[in-house]
Amino acid sequence: MLTPLEMEFIQQLTESSPAPVETDPGLQVDAARQTAELLASCAAKEQLTIEAHIDNQRLSFTPHLVTDEQNTPHLELGVPQIFEEGSFDRSWRLPLDPPRALLARDGQPTSLLIHELSLSGLLAAQMADASPPERFSLAMDIDEPAPIILQGSLVRVTDDGLLAYELTLDEDNGKGLQHYLYQQHRSLYGPIDRL
Repeated sequence: MLTPLEMEFIQQLTESSPAPVETDPGLQVDAARQTAELLASCAAKEQLTIEAHIDNQRLSFTPHLVTDEQNTPHLELGVPQIFEEGSFDRSWRLPLDPPRALLARDGQPTSLLIHELSLSGLLAAQMADASPPERFSLAMDIDEPAPIILQGSLVRVTDDGLLAYELTLDEDNGKGLQHYLYQQHRSLYGPIDRL
């Protein structure tokens, strides 16, 4: 049983207001004032994520409350984390075709070629006739002003002979890789413009 105040609150949430004309092509969520206040309260407490499901993938967005030129608050969604759904969820893997070489600090290609890349790890092939490194700290050129520095620890060798590395990323490189993976996902599956 709901109290009259709870019923009134639910009715206020379901009232809709006309959507404003959008001038920014960014990803935004428009909602009635009460819904926006509820979402803003949740977002302020870092308890809110918004998910989109595409094929067998889940994109998990974290919303941020921003105010536009007219002082109207709305939520903008940050760069999502992307997961493959299945018997257990795992970070989405971007296949690189052709494989890309990891770079030494001087920008020269190394003998490690990335075949698949995710936010948590990568699959690589060792092209040199040498033992694979147990750990590495190498760069990946992503066509941005600065490459992303990837730090990996060897987890296992796959049945196909590829090297599975777990990645450890600092905050800046983690954000850079997350943004790169989302851009590549958009180029493969199309953009999500508005929720």
